[in-house]
Amino acid sequence: MGLVWPTSRGWVVAFACLIWAGVALVNRTVFPFLLAVGTLALLAVSFLCAWLALRGIRVRRGSAGSACAGQAASMPLWITNHSRRRRQSMIVVERLPFSTQQEHVTMVPPLKPQEERLVNRQVLAMLRGEFALRRITLRGGDPAGLFYRERKFKCPHTQVIYPGMETISNLFLGQHETVQSSTGNPVSAAGTTQDFYGVREYNPSDGLRFIHWKSSARFGKLMVREFERNAVMSIAVILDIPRQSVSGKEHWSNLEYQVRAAASICHHCSDLYCDLSFAAGGAKPILIPPRAAVEVSREAMYHLATLQPGDIPVSDLVLELARQLPRKSVVFCLSLSTPKTLVETVELLCEQGVDVRWYCARREAFAPATRRKHTTDEQVKLPFEVAQLHPDMRLGKALSLQT
Repeated sequence: MGLVWPTSRGWVVAFACLIWAGVALVNRTVFPFLLAVGTLALLAVSFLCAWLALRGIRVRRGSAGSACAGQAASMPLWITNHSRRRRQSMIVVERLPFSTQQEHVTMVPPLKPQEERLVNRQVLAMLRGEFALRRITLRGGDPAGLFYRERKFKCPHTQVIYPGMETISNLFLGQHETVQSSTGNPVSAAGTTQDFYGVREYNPSDGLRFIHWKSSARFGKLMVREFERNAVMSIAVILDIPRQSVSGKEHWSNLEYQVRAAASICHHCSDLYCDLSFAAGGAKPILIPPRAAVEVSREAMYHLATLQPGDIPVSDLVLELARQLPRKSVVFCLSLSTPKTLVETVELLCEQGVDVRWYCARREAFAPATRRKHTTDEQVKLPFEVAQLHPDMRLGKALSLQT
């Protein structure tokens, strides 16, 4: 149970009460005495009202949805008045570390007796990560605004804020890229091979000659014959984020730029008929072997949300991943520098017939102009092209530099 504290208005009234009491004692007159007694009575009643303001109030969390950095996160609360008396308006205060504000404040209108109300809070999320939320503070007071009282409710909750994403439409991964899937199964458009797979609903991109008329008559809509693919397109995303190459902790740093790029690529691939794999260094090694893109994308997005820079290189993970990648796979290499070990690993991938697209976001390009220094990265003569990224580039344009 929280204590009752005076507001700034309450301090003024209390000070006035002391003044009138002093005047009454000095002059021994009735009028200052009545003012002092009336002011003291007002303070006593207000104190009692503030003490009872939050009695019978309960707070619990609603079902919170996922959100991406740069979007509004839904943080609903259920507030219940178990009392048989009407409760005046109150304030909900919670510390949300992913928001731009230190404390998020929400006004709750007056509650009727036995009323349960849903307070749908919309909070702008700016930082990605997994955040542990513990307490919610409810603040109420008296009608005169002389005192306030706070109660803390334990409402543990884990909120994951995924990295921001941009729509990418020009990666040109292969001939089947424009065919989208709702299941992630590695099958192609109707009629691409001779191996029959099944019957599905007609899409505008399908040829009319592959319509299965009997099934169309049975289901009352156009159905087409679907055939298996000769090969499954494989895509890999590797992310190298050494601690010494990060430009800063701001959301516009080179680290956050590359995390958004990786998230955008994974999200784009989740709608394609392809396999997807993911590898990242940093604070801990992360390796997801090739599987259906729709499955890997969900797992990779969580790792990208909690990813932190560190001293673990991604080179060893890529060597292990290289054994599982088929020829003609497309590999997106996202890095903050061009270390020699990573260059040698990428050379090995190229020798295996893998299409490597390397994008580098150097610390010097993303640091503020007042803090820019000469590069300290190991200078290596690269046998292939590396696209150099800048903070003013949109992801769609940046990722099209090597397509």
